[in-house]
Amino acid sequence: MTGVRTLPPLMAAALLVIPFAAAAGPVGAPAPHATNPSGTPPEDAVTKPGGDPGPVEEPPGGPDAGPVLLADALAGVPEDDPRMEEYSHGNYVLFVVRAVWAAALLALIVWSGLGARLQRFVEIWTHRANAKVAGFVVLYVTLYSLGMFPLDLHAFRRERRFGFATQTLPDWLLDEGKWLVVSIVLQVIFFVVLYGAIRRLDRGWWVAGAALGILFVILVVAIAPVFIAPWFNTFTPLKDEALRDEILALARAQGIPADEVYEVDASRQTEHNNAYVTGLLGTRRIVLYDTLLKNFSRREIRFVMGHEIGHDVLHHVWKTIGYLSILIVAGFLIVDRAARRVIARSRSCGIRSLAEPASLPLILLIFLLFNVATTPLVNSFSRAHEQRADRFALEVTGDPLAGASSFIKFGKQDLGEYHVHPAVETLLYSHPSLGRRIRHAQEYAAAHGISPRAEP
Repeated sequence: MTGVRTLPPLMAAALLVIPFAAAAGPVGAPAPHATNPSGTPPEDAVTKPGGDPGPVEEPPGGPDAGPVLLADALAGVPEDDPRMEEYSHGNYVLFVVRAVWAAALLALIVWSGLGARLQRFVEIWTHRANAKVAGFVVLYVTLYSLGMFPLDLHAFRRERRFGFATQTLPDWLLDEGKWLVVSIVLQVIFFVVLYGAIRRLDRGWWVAGAALGILFVILVVAIAPVFIAPWFNTFTPLKDEALRDEILALARAQGIPADEVYEVDASRQTEHNNAYVTGLLGTRRIVLYDTLLKNFSRREIRFVMGHEIGHDVLHHVWKTIGYLSILIVAGFLIVDRAARRVIARSRSCGIRSLAEPASLPLILLIFLLFNVATTPLVNSFSRAHEQRADRFALEVTGDPLAGASSFIKFGKQDLGEYHVHPAVETLLYSHPSLGRRIRHAQEYAAAHGISPRAEP
């Protein structure tokens, strides 16, 4: 869910509301904390950039047998260290700067008349309605991407500075180029259909637009695992057959008809750890980052997969689509009302009507502002789902030590804060803070009489 563009469900959902997510930033931009907050695996499985996590449980095979649980994970919540705070606080600032930068860029395109000039340039080559929209979208997306490039480059260099990004600049640019192509293709399809609805339905277009947005969300979540993600990474069956069988047994016990578990070479782009269950309508996949396999013990991986399987069993993807659908409908209605007023009162923009492609940057600007305003609502909804998925993992694994240990590792390895200001968590976090999740595991252990020490 973070760092690398392997498109877990909700990230795909961001891509699918293409215009709106695209206005705020690149689809793969790391969130302050995803299911597994972002981080950097060091050279051994326990001591990370954040410092010494404390005593560890040595595996039966000795110190070289692989990653291990943190023996005192249920004893308390660790303190944040300066490096964790520097990375996390920088992410908060970058999130705000990106939103302001994107809004300013869109406003510049609208009120400078640049959008209208782009349309006139396209009209030199064609006056066919659909072709005009397609041509405008190609030019606009390219221009917008160039305008956001300085921030994207800064984010990449920042990830390199903290030891997360593993790509060279040319490799990163190649991936960015691929994403530009994906974005252009999807947005051309979306906006050609949307502007067709605007031309035919006039003031009722927003109803059809909302329906199109919802359908696009479902479509992209469904196709991303099979047709988009493989452009950027290689997915192979999990090599550890014993772990594969264990995960499949866990999934099947919860009614998920899975027949394969995949590992993805996420380390070609990032040192962040993650795992997810993604896909809809027959494209479901269980995926583990190779970094997670390298840095987490089997019990921790089992807990993480219990969390991800919980999302599927509890129908969180469909519930989230339903919740987003309400916001999409409201957003399209607000865009219709606001955009018409701006076009009527700001003739200097050069936008002749809402049905002209020159109105696209204005539509996206309004959607961006709407997204920023509703972010706390979406995050609150998401945090509730994440908490339920954590509880689900605790119940199906019965292993709060593994849960607490994995959350502590995500903090140490991914430099995510344990102690987050409530206002920051409310506004920016799509997941409960790591400290809150650790305490939840500790409370579960206490309620069920589970020892706060690792088993020998």
